[in-house]
Amino acid sequence: MMTKPLFTFAIGILCVHTAFSNTADSAVTINSAVETYQFAQNAKTAAIEIKQRLTTTYIANNFMANVPVAESYNNHIAINKVECKVDGRTPADFKPVYNYYGSNDIFYSDQKICYFPVTIPKKGGLAVVSFDETVDDPRYFTSIGFSEPYAVNQKQIILKVPRWMKVEFKEYNFNGFNITKNTQYVSADDADIITYTIKNLPATRHEGNSPGPTYLYPHLMVLCKSATVGGTTATYFNTLDDQYKWYHSLIKNTVADQAAITTKAHELTAGLTNDIDKVKAIFYYVQDNIRYIAFEDGMAGFRPENADEVLRKKYGDCKGMANLTKALLTAAGFDARLCWLGTKHIAYDYQTPSLAVDNHMICALNYKAKTYFLDATESYLGFDEYAERIQGRQVLIEDGEKYRLARVPVALAGQNANIQTAHLAIADGAITGTVNYTWKGEDKEEILTGINSIKRERTEDAMIKYLAGDNNDYSISNLVLSGTSNPDKDLTVSYNVKTKNGISSFGKTYYIDLDNTKEYMDGVIKTDERKHDYWFDHRLNLSRSVELTLPQGYKAASLPAALNIVNAGYEFHIQYSTAAGKVTYKKSILIKNTHLPKNAFAQWNTDMEQLIKTYNDALTIKPISE
Repeated sequence: MMTKPLFTFAIGILCVHTAFSNTADSAVTINSAVETYQFAQNAKTAAIEIKQRLTTTYIANNFMANVPVAESYNNHIAINKVECKVDGRTPADFKPVYNYYGSNDIFYSDQKICYFPVTIPKKGGLAVVSFDETVDDPRYFTSIGFSEPYAVNQKQIILKVPRWMKVEFKEYNFNGFNITKNTQYVSADDADIITYTIKNLPATRHEGNSPGPTYLYPHLMVLCKSATVGGTTATYFNTLDDQYKWYHSLIKNTVADQAAITTKAHELTAGLTNDIDKVKAIFYYVQDNIRYIAFEDGMAGFRPENADEVLRKKYGDCKGMANLTKALLTAAGFDARLCWLGTKHIAYDYQTPSLAVDNHMICALNYKAKTYFLDATESYLGFDEYAERIQGRQVLIEDGEKYRLARVPVALAGQNANIQTAHLAIADGAITGTVNYTWKGEDKEEILTGINSIKRERTEDAMIKYLAGDNNDYSISNLVLSGTSNPDKDLTVSYNVKTKNGISSFGKTYYIDLDNTKEYMDGVIKTDERKHDYWFDHRLNLSRSVELTLPQGYKAASLPAALNIVNAGYEFHIQYSTAAGKVTYKKSILIKNTHLPKNAFAQWNTDMEQLIKTYNDALTIKPISE
């Protein structure tokens, strides 16, 4: 499903996700899998650990079936042993590789990966892979997933929980799956054995613009609360108070050189008398000058880097950028706080205290009885504008030894205005004229992200490719682009256009297409292929207004019918009108709710068919004398 292509690094066109999906690999099926998790006390350190044994049996559906096996681990999860047997024998070339996991947006991470290929020569042959692992802190034991990238015939999750361990297992997304649960008490170990058995589990399926996996697949959220062994109690996250206490301990003393922060704050606000102007100066400085680079390293995945160090290095992750924003604002005399939150990719909130609840940190500003949220990782959104990924999300705000819960405001679609106005005429068998665009909010941010990802001298070429779309005949000249460097200003562009693709003739009659963008022309969802709900990138407020001056002696012979579709989640409006030798085309598209559930697909497709039909109806003009 596409509105219009945006920029990319390579050619200046970044295509948004489509409604199509990637099918799962069917080279093998998981015939059986057994995962055992046992809480135990380390005899040397007295720390509570989780011993994990993960055994998977693959059956080949074809000859020479290849299985890329990979298991992640980190500074809190150790892989103690790996075994692999194919048809009962360890392969001669079996040699697991242990390495750091790399990604384009990860600068340094303690996330590591153990991987190796497995080849099953015979159809129907079996490969058995086992991992023995240890989690060294119950806080980091947050979830157990049931689904796999391959179809599963049967899987068991076995949890051995001594009575001295207080832990809760919350079940998610069990409906529609063949899952049974059995619990028994083993008196010899004074432990409960909880067994989940899953049968005929389909493979995970990646689809663009889908909800995050915590919304889709069956899994357990593990809430480790406390452990009492030998008269000593260790408390983990029994309540949100416990989680905040742990978080708060990590954000103390996160400014080593206060003088450097104070000097920079005074420099940024020098000569400014309005408080909001001072806040913007600081916020935009962090947006523009601190490069976002994710940093995950055990405790550093939760503890912000010192603000002065982020200022010195000019890069940081979301925690470092939030901490620097807070430190600069505080030095300038404002009441700024750090905040934790989970983006909309995560299904949980702070009703369930766990490290799995949040994946992001921002800064909150308390000013004149209002809380403003400042997310410096959103490089091109202005002050008091919020990205879709955090709108409406619950926020944990620091408040000394206590905390405060709030929610990020939900912006109206008007925040993301995408406006085109055009004045066109017909000359020498072509459509010519001037076009103006204005973008706000996340539409603006998408374009500016593309512009700033390429070399400055290629900006105009990239912008022309974006505006012309796939139409090589859409000739643009005299391009003027403005608002690229000020987050408070709209992004605008104006240009002259000449195109023959939008006009055809039969005798003296002209058939004219006044819409060169046709958003959602490919918007029909293939319901036989798509399995998950569709999530739009953000709310949309798009309008198009095109005024065509008719040639001398011509009239509008046929105007396409109007379109008016009003739904709870979206609206489509198209209207043609004529007056005084001119025809005006107006279009409005509103995406008011970014979540399109599967049960709304049929109505969406019906509406798409009407929209496409209206797009395909041409304006007809002919001589007045006819």
